[in-house]
Amino acid sequence: MRKLRAALALALVIFTLIGCVSNSGYTPLLRAEPEVGATLNRAPRTLRLFYAALPDVERSSLRLIGPNGEHQLRGLHTMAADDLMIEIMDPVTPGEYVVEWSTAVEGDPTVYSGSFNFRYQSSQ
Repeated sequence: MRKLRAALALALVIFTLIGCVSNSGYTPLLRAEPEVGATLNRAPRTLRLFYAALPDVERSSLRLIGPNGEHQLRGLHTMAADDLMIEIMDPVTPGEYVVEWSTAVEGDPTVYSGSFNFRYQSSQ
């Protein structure tokens, strides 16, 4: 019975620590193109996100959701150190957009995720 209590106590401590780590608010995302919260006068053709360390392309994903739904994206890759880049295939029309991302960065097994918004308004 003591072994069971000790195991349960240990499990409780581990789950509490995991909760503290996952709620720390840390994100490896440093900046993005388009910028977080930006209002654009020209439609973007790509998304590029910059991280605190080299992202693992195999364990990463990007989504772009706009006023007409999710956009088709192609060719997730790194361009330089510590970034992810992808081409936007569908036309970007005026409105609000959400970029959803997830990645693991070099030296850290954790998969981080987040999202940010930007707005495109036609200059016509």
